Amino acid sequence: MIDTLRHIVEGLGCALGRNVEVVLHDLGKPGASVTAIANGAITGRTIGSPIISGPFNDLGLKKLLSEEGASPGESHTVVSGYKTRSKTGHDLDSTSVILRDGEGQAYAALCVNADMTSLRQVQGFLNDLLDDVGHGDDKTESEAPPNVDSLVQEIIEEGIRSTRKSVAIMTKEDKIDAVDHMNRRGLFLIRSSVDIAAASLGVSRFTIYNYLDELKRSVRT
Repeated sequence: MIDTLRHIVEGLGCALGRNVEVVLHDLGKPGASVTAIANGAITGRTIGSPIISGPFNDLGLKKLLSEEGASPGESHTVVSGYKTRSKTGHDLDSTSVILRDGEGQAYAALCVNADMTSLRQVQGFLNDLLDDVGHGDDKTESEAPPNVDSLVQEIIEEGIRSTRKSVAIMTKEDKIDAVDHMNRRGLFLIRSSVDIAAASLGVSRFTIYNYLDELKRSVRT
């Protein structure tokens, strides 16, 4: 199925145009989940990018994180019409289709992100685009996509900054808030991230798991 979807990604990318990114994730490889992508400049991703390198406020990722698995026989889950934001600050309209096996476990995700900022402002930026047309391709080819380690560290630092406190004076509640931020960004889909987050917060890896359990219980109550 994933091999078939790779060809669909290419076709959709051509049909929808350069302001619409189409990306296929192999969820069995969270550290390099992007297995096919069209118009990846919208989020700066390429084949081999990790799942945590996607846009902010990704409800498709949130849905994936919140589920233990769907009912057997449920082949897919659609999360449509939600707003996300690229790292360059562009507003995106996003839709995700989470594909499931016979036991209801997610194995792939097909996501579409339309760059609404560019679409709304295309007339105003037309002259600039024409002036810069000779430089865009060179920039894209010379810039390497962020690797997993740098993204893990970036998300951990975001989580710590979100508390507006240094780690040295954080309370337990502050650290739980930081872990909540990291979790919502999908950090803990990357296995090695638990140990790195624990070291950054000055706690054990088991404490991180306890914080995640507390967060899960608080959502359910």
